[in-house]
Amino acid sequence: MGLREKRKLERRERILAAAQELIRETGSVGLSMRALARKAEVSLATPYNLFGSKGAVLAELGLAVLKKLERKMEELRSHDPIEDLLHIAELGANTYASDPRFYRTLMAVLTASARGLHDDAISGGSVRLWQRPVEAGIRAGLLRADADSEFVARDLVITFLGVLDLWVRGVLDGEAMRTHILYAFTLALLGLSTDASRAKLLRHYRRFQRQLPREIRVVDNGLARRRARPAGEAANGGAAVAAKVRAPQAALPEGIQ
Repeated sequence: MGLREKRKLERRERILAAAQELIRETGSVGLSMRALARKAEVSLATPYNLFGSKGAVLAELGLAVLKKLERKMEELRSHDPIEDLLHIAELGANTYASDPRFYRTLMAVLTASARGLHDDAISGGSVRLWQRPVEAGIRAGLLRADADSEFVARDLVITFLGVLDLWVRGVLDGEAMRTHILYAFTLALLGLSTDASRAKLLRHYRRFQRQLPREIRVVDNGLARRRARPAGEAANGGAAVAAKVRAPQAALPEGIQ
């Protein structure tokens, strides 16, 4: 990489870091390109030249998590692609939960935008991320040979984004998000399991089920509407409200118990 390209990359990283700081500081994506340029210590024209628009900056911030997971997937040298898949899913959940003020604000906008998560770089990239370990699991005889790896990966993406959306809206806290993602992924993989993988997946299934919260606690993060309280019900310090949703005892389909 030449010096010019290195400087261009360095300016991009400074602008993205500045955008992340501004969103975290303000709890809003209503930042202006002028404020972004000032925070990054670059000229006003630079963010436009490198990204084109504020929307493109936000989309790039959303893509950063996917890139992080892709790099981690490349580093994994496990002989068990199913374990790799669950490890990456947990890393993704923990990444979002590690910075809730930033990621809840960002993802609320991306999930609602016409571009956002529908951009192929994000949605298509996410499918490819999960498709690789699924294909490896099929080749290793850990998943059914007739499984369509693209459809399975697409379903995992839908599951991950669905649970993530509940976290963004404040319906789940970070730990509940992580556990629900892993539990749902394990259930999906159990349906495709073979004799070589079923026992281990069942152990994961039982472990994650024990970790699931018996009540869903609605987190008041300023993004979700507060649950209407009956007259006389006291506020719970503005931090969280227990929604009385009891988790039923789940039963596995006959044949994989």
